[in-house]
Amino acid sequence: MHRRFSYHRHTSPHSTSMAEHDQDTTKRLVILAIDDAWRRFRASFNELRSEDADESGACGEWSVNQILWHIGAWERLLMTALETPDDGYDYPEPDADTFNAEAISTMVDASPREVIERLESTHRRLRDALANTPASHFNQDHPRRRLIDEWSFLHYEEHAAQIAGWRIRRLPTKPTR
Repeated sequence: MHRRFSYHRHTSPHSTSMAEHDQDTTKRLVILAIDDAWRRFRASFNELRSEDADESGACGEWSVNQILWHIGAWERLLMTALETPDDGYDYPEPDADTFNAEAISTMVDASPREVIERLESTHRRLRDALANTPASHFNQDHPRRRLIDEWSFLHYEEHAAQIAGWRIRRLPTKPTR
């Protein structure tokens, strides 16, 4: 179950249209939430050694590197959804298990550094795509909004928590007296 991002609406008497102001405000707030969740996600693996990032068990059998590759795949899919003409319908979502398996299968022999570089590049492109996305797409009732939420900041939060938990489980335990 994913949480949806919400905000308290504020309007300005100086805006040309309250609806435009609300849409622009919503867009800014959603992008701020994405940036904040991204920073926390990035911090969750920032100081890992390369050999640790390849160790399985961070998310089921996946390593941290596989999680990063997986996040990048979903970000690329989100960019495709944002670039698809808005016909008022939901963007067709793939079966998550199949999509995840296919994404991980493309990771052949990528070094931890390559994984991070590719993820950073993908994330920068996503940020550019979000900046160029119409503000209306960020409204709670727009079909793309759920994808923006689930395939970006909620996804980052989910995996940041898994990586943090994995790191804690790997800490050596102190013997009891």
